[in-house]
Amino acid sequence: MGLNVKATGGGGEEGELPTVAEINITPMVDVMLVLLIIFMVTAPLMLPQLPITLPKASLDEMGKPRDPLIISIDTSDEYFINNGPLTQQVPFDQLGEALRAISVKQADNLVYIRSDKGVEYGKVVDLISLVGASGFYKVSLMAEAQQ
Repeated sequence: MGLNVKATGGGGEEGELPTVAEINITPMVDVMLVLLIIFMVTAPLMLPQLPITLPKASLDEMGKPRDPLIISIDTSDEYFINNGPLTQQVPFDQLGEALRAISVKQADNLVYIRSDKGVEYGKVVDLISLVGASGFYKVSLMAEAQQ
């Protein structure tokens, strides 16, 4: 806030202050910020709330979520499919067919890939691309947490 004070006014009596023709915007900014805060606080409260009564559903109707499909590869290049309680060893050349047969029934199932840390990275990438080509689109890699 500023004020121009001159000892002698231009054209008026001595001691009379001249008219200041500057607009002081500080009070206007203060008022605008207070209004902005008020609108920001009250705007979410003014949204219309739809009176909807949701239907009841029991968890028994939804069923238990499916166990994920786990595909494992060890250092001796042996592949295993763990589909629920069953674990079966599958050669790599037959792995695509076995995965396509499973994806027909469970295409939206989550697939975990477990690989020994000694397995070459290229083989893991080949396995990931084979799983994707078989019809699964939710693929994750498994690892152990560091202690």
